Amino acid sequence: KDLYQLKDDIGSLNKTIGGQTLNPELVQQKLLDFISKNEFEVKIVSIEDVHLFSDSEFLIYSNQIEFEGAYNNLVYTLYEIEKHFKYSRVVSSLLYSKKNYRTNKKHLFLKIILQNYENTK
Repeated sequence: KDLYQLKDDIGSLNKTIGGQTLNPELVQQKLLDFISKNEFEVKIVSIEDVHLFSDSEFLIYSNQIEFEGAYNNLVYTLYEIEKHFKYSRVVSSLLYSKKNYRTNKKHLFLKIILQNYENTK
């Protein structure tokens, strides 16, 4: 009985912290699909290649995406990804601005890092 409860608990934790073992490139495609279906009012500036990190127990996949837009739209996009994107978990987000010296205007950006892991044992 305790073993079954423990397996359920581990399954719940894996769902919570992104422990699905999907193909890392598939996670990135699903993220782009999620963004396009929700029609967020932001511009995708860049998407980094999937970064892999491994240690003795885990293989960690990291995806990084960067958006440009208005503050409210960027915060809404972050909220929706964090709450409703189930294939990976947001581990870091950064709002920052850059000044375009040709137009003398500031542009606001949002960088999000998402991760999921695979147990290698």
